[in-house]
Amino acid sequence: MNYDPNLTLCGRTATQTVELTFQIWDYSKKTVHHVDGNLTGLDVFSAAVEEAYEGLPTDFGCASLTLMNAEGVEMHCADDENEGYQWLKDMLVKAEIVDIQPTLRD
Repeated sequence: MNYDPNLTLCGRTATQTVELTFQIWDYSKKTVHHVDGNLTGLDVFSAAVEEAYEGLPTDFGCASLTLMNAEGVEMHCADDENEGYQWLKDMLVKAEIVDIQPTLRD
């Protein structure tokens, strides 16, 4: 991948594909998100985590995420304290921008 910084400078925007890995003990979940805009660095990852949070199912008003270990055993995690997406940030162990594409202009 060529991470061209010119794609997000001078008012230009790009779509960045971000892979996130959330983990507790040996339970993990990988997700993929597409972040649009002229964000760079950690701001891209924060936007991806926020997008991950917004896409989670809710149960009794709490967002929840299901992680799995190598044996296929599931662990359910929930935002019991209504912290917003902070609890997901606390479980984030890997974030990687795997693609960047310029936004086409008309």
